[in-house]
Amino acid sequence: MLSARSRSVLLASVMLTLSSCATLQQWLAVSPLPVSSQTSSQRFALSSANKVGQLDLRWPDHSSNRALVNNRAGFNAYKGQGQLLLQLGTATALTLRINDKTLPLQPEPSLGQHLLLDISTVTRNGLNQLELVDIKPLGAQVRLVVPYPQLITGSAESAGFALAQLEQLDALIEREVTQGFPGAVLLIAKDGKIVKHTAYGYASRYASDGSSLAQPEPMQTNTLFDLASNTKMYATNYALMQLVSQGKLDLKAPIAQYLHEYVGEGRDSRLVSDLLYHNAGYPPEVHFHRPDNRHGPAFYSTDRQLSMQLIATKVPFERERGGKAVYSDIDYMLLGLIIERLTGMAQDEYLEQHLYQPMGLQHSLFNPLRKGISPAQIAATELDGNSRGGRVLFPADKRGVVRGDVHDEKARYAFDGVAGHAGLFSTAEDTARLALLALHGGYGLTPVFSQAVLQQFVRPSVSDHTVGLGWRTATGGDLNWHFGPYASAYAFGHTGWTGTATLIDPYYNLVVVLLTNKKHSPVLTQGDNGYYFAGDKFETGMYGSIMSKIYQALQ
Repeated sequence: MLSARSRSVLLASVMLTLSSCATLQQWLAVSPLPVSSQTSSQRFALSSANKVGQLDLRWPDHSSNRALVNNRAGFNAYKGQGQLLLQLGTATALTLRINDKTLPLQPEPSLGQHLLLDISTVTRNGLNQLELVDIKPLGAQVRLVVPYPQLITGSAESAGFALAQLEQLDALIEREVTQGFPGAVLLIAKDGKIVKHTAYGYASRYASDGSSLAQPEPMQTNTLFDLASNTKMYATNYALMQLVSQGKLDLKAPIAQYLHEYVGEGRDSRLVSDLLYHNAGYPPEVHFHRPDNRHGPAFYSTDRQLSMQLIATKVPFERERGGKAVYSDIDYMLLGLIIERLTGMAQDEYLEQHLYQPMGLQHSLFNPLRKGISPAQIAATELDGNSRGGRVLFPADKRGVVRGDVHDEKARYAFDGVAGHAGLFSTAEDTARLALLALHGGYGLTPVFSQAVLQQFVRPSVSDHTVGLGWRTATGGDLNWHFGPYASAYAFGHTGWTGTATLIDPYYNLVVVLLTNKKHSPVLTQGDNGYYFAGDKFETGMYGSIMSKIYQALQ
């Protein structure tokens, strides 16, 4: 019979199973109740040889001749959170130890083979210890699966934030909205808990001529944003990190190993890692979408296949390989093409099928208007196409308020909305889940990349400490305009031109997602020939002060 403690754990797990997210149910249905034929397809992950979760163990294991090494493993968790999935096999009783807390389990046969245990009362922030102490009968073996941490809802105060400081942050953003800033959504997650998720201002505030709408549309917490260059991390980098973890991509290999047409004029010496470090020698961008681009009519393309051919065979280098990073969209266009060659799928299809859908992310996608998302669900960006208020003209520009189409002209017109450097749309909550992935390598039961690969990508480059493999880093304080002055040296993240910023700080178990539509604002004259977007001049749209205030609120 079950002990009183174990019975309460199992009763709690019933509630967890009934209320668990769709992702958990999609990948693996485990319950202390008998499993019926209706759920057999959901048990596929556990009955197959495919590994799931951050730990997928078959114990006892006597492979080591060190007595205190066998049947022990560490896992990441947050205090007050955590689940353990068991497939009992022939075991009738077992004793586990988690963080020095002994848990004897002797399930009743009526509970069936598959159990979901709530271990939230014994977990702690960071690394946790799991040990199999005993199992009966002799020769029995169990399968234990520990899911990756997932985001849940919590309170800012319990996470150590000063509410008065967060109220000052709200006041700052709201004051700027009254002064003309369009809108924003801010999400803060600490120790695996969403402690703040707030919408400010408007998803649509201005008409194409820059005048204020009579009825502006309020921003919602579930509004989708054009993530712009955050696409580089939460789409392209993640696909690459997954492919490296699977052994399908070697970062030190020549690019020509994956793109056979990538030859001549120094291309043969360029490595995949050069693109990620932004030191392959490419210019920041090529205006494929304009016939008057500086490389000439031969580089004009509004056809995705032609654009791919141009980046693989024609775009010239501006400098030698190596040295300091020079940020380039061309680098990530090529990385997107490598993903498509390796997978045999368009980049958006690959990500949606192999990352976003398995994670249960329903609002992270390219070309949202083609996939059932209405413009009303998406934050507007530039007011009059890509014309900068009529100052920049090119034939492909469709003019009018940009809403639901990727703002980046190259991605929209030369790559049909799907490119390695831009094109991903997402909500703040979906983006936060993707950001949490960068702390652990997986989400729920979905493994994405290994810890070794994760550390390889976020480690600052020896030639330029402001970048890792694609990621921007807070090391040295050079990027305080993005991370603020109080981020730890371990923090990393990215920004996007439309007004998006993400920050991931492993030292504090902190994730910050700041999504704004700052380019959805009047374009104003500056000097004789210059201009700027009004939204760029507000603190909310410059990121660093917002991040500073968040760290100040963290006691």
